[in-house]
Amino acid sequence: MSLLNELRARIALAVLPKATNRDKINPFSIISTHPANIPIYTDMTVRKATREGYKVSVYVFRAVRTIVQAASAIPWVVLDKEGEPIENHPFTKVMRNPNPEFSGQDMMELLIAHSELVGNALWMPIIVGKQVKEFWPVMPDLVKPIPSNTPGEWLKGWQVVDQSGSHKILPPDQFIHFMQMNPGDLYWGIGPLMAAARTVDTDNEAQDTQKIAMQNRATPDGVFTHDTVLTPQQFEEARRQIRENFLAKSKKREPWVLGAGAKWNQMSMTPVEMDFIASRLHNKRDIAGAFGISPIFLGDLEQSSYNNMMEARKALYEDVVIPLLDDVKSTLNLKIAPLYGDIIISYDTSKVAALREDFTKKVEQAKNLWAMGVPFDQINDRLEMGFDEFTGWDVGYLPLTLLPTGTSSELGEESGKMTKALNLQTEEQKTAYWKRVDRRQVAWWAVVNNKVKPLYDAEADAVGKAVKGKELSQMLKAATSAISKGRPEWEKVMTAVLTAIIEDFGNDIAEDLGGKPKSDGQLQVKWEFDPTTEAIRAWIVKHGAEDITSILATNLDDVKKIILMGIEENLSNLQIAEGLRQFYIDKSVFKAMRVARTEVCKASNFANLEAAKQSGVAKTKTWLTSRDDRVRDEHEAMDGETVKLNATFSNGLQHPSEPMCRCVLIFQT
Repeated sequence: MSLLNELRARIALAVLPKATNRDKINPFSIISTHPANIPIYTDMTVRKATREGYKVSVYVFRAVRTIVQAASAIPWVVLDKEGEPIENHPFTKVMRNPNPEFSGQDMMELLIAHSELVGNALWMPIIVGKQVKEFWPVMPDLVKPIPSNTPGEWLKGWQVVDQSGSHKILPPDQFIHFMQMNPGDLYWGIGPLMAAARTVDTDNEAQDTQKIAMQNRATPDGVFTHDTVLTPQQFEEARRQIRENFLAKSKKREPWVLGAGAKWNQMSMTPVEMDFIASRLHNKRDIAGAFGISPIFLGDLEQSSYNNMMEARKALYEDVVIPLLDDVKSTLNLKIAPLYGDIIISYDTSKVAALREDFTKKVEQAKNLWAMGVPFDQINDRLEMGFDEFTGWDVGYLPLTLLPTGTSSELGEESGKMTKALNLQTEEQKTAYWKRVDRRQVAWWAVVNNKVKPLYDAEADAVGKAVKGKELSQMLKAATSAISKGRPEWEKVMTAVLTAIIEDFGNDIAEDLGGKPKSDGQLQVKWEFDPTTEAIRAWIVKHGAEDITSILATNLDDVKKIILMGIEENLSNLQIAEGLRQFYIDKSVFKAMRVARTEVCKASNFANLEAAKQSGVAKTKTWLTSRDDRVRDEHEAMDGETVKLNATFSNGLQHPSEPMCRCVLIFQT
């Protein structure tokens, strides 16, 4: 016995009453009523459930198949302790191909079907070197748990019936037991079919009664009467004639002739017969209720509509499938995850269309919360949107002033105008100037986002049309071509965006450096910022092309991953196409904003540097980091670094231009 098991045994014994034979008492006897060393049997077997429910009741068949098809299609993933996915983990590979005879889909279908029918499912893992190499399904009918009489031990083992019909005992860790809760039994579960058994039997009997009625000409009960008493020979002859001449299916509508004096007296239908249709409808709804699904899935369309169908599909996952998979996940994390170290086994519902429909609603809610000044990290956490952390996501911005929430604008006001970019000395001056530029950049984010988002939408449509109807082997080439064809429009938009940003920020910094009049008077302008110089045009062409290449390459990589993953998981063309469509719906908002923030940072700082060069006033430039606690370590080390205007900083850059960077430049004479 392991040290841990021994400790459990001692704790369990400590709570037992004092007794002379205390050491012989099983601690688990205080929570289980099953006698030790005796296998646990049940009347509801998979064979019986299949024979009397799944095979003969269309409602049971449809209920089980609905849950099986929904739950078994959800892929399994492995996460690290931080919750990040681990690609190509050995466990996910085994789950995709558990053994040479069964696919991962087959294994999950059997597990869920057994859980729904009898409340118990078993897998036999083949473990080599502390890692699972194969999983095999096990028929619950052939395996029974045996409670242990050893202190601190839950199971003695499993009683298994082999092919010869003999019994043998296997160790407790031979199987993984997935059990639906049974309040009356801690060792063996109970499935929804057991709760619905009486209703299923009633419905089956109703169908049998109706079938007999149809075979009997579909007429109500009645009797033939005669004026005289029939002899036994006459009675048997009459019965023979009815059976042979009138009950055959081909003679159902022929008139009955039984001889002189015979009269037919029809009996009224019983209340049960008159209520046949209504009672079957109630049976259908009761069975659906036992399985936790909407009667819509069983063909009850009495009050169905498009919205009802959508809600029913969503409820199927939220109320049935996800709780069921949570049970499976908990068992896998208890029995299998420790073999691989510090991992978490989970499942991925991101491709479930019924659940993804909520994402659009979440985006609208996120927009409203953002407009209220709620930081994006809180929005992401509350709405479970799944975005990765980015610089600035823990600060909320008020849309009218674009001031970071909780700050004051008084710090940045000096001599009727915000602090200039030239010859800043104090920390207060630097902070005020950074906030001035940061607010202006944030204002441009929305402008650029509104220009870039339609490009992602157009790309989504183009990729969807390109892959539609294509063979799986051709989808990748078609998607690549569709993305490449969108480049001219990207170039057009990006050129316009970069030009506008450079002109706006260049003019703004020029005023700091004496390049614009500060009143309507006849003051002579020393110089004006020129956003059309050869250097600026060359920068827009070069950096615009580089950024577009990077953006499209990233989009193509994401599309490739979806297509290749779909091919690997044997998804159909339509399923992969739907996955691509949903990818753009889910990610285009974030991607567009990421592009907006990166381009605004890059172009605004380039514009400020060009304005400083054109002024002839500034001689050096200084790297100024964001004046908050969200500074990259490498940039924090550069804060205050000063070089000549044409020189590069220690990180090799002329100005801040890295993705999502919020650093700016200040200048000295």
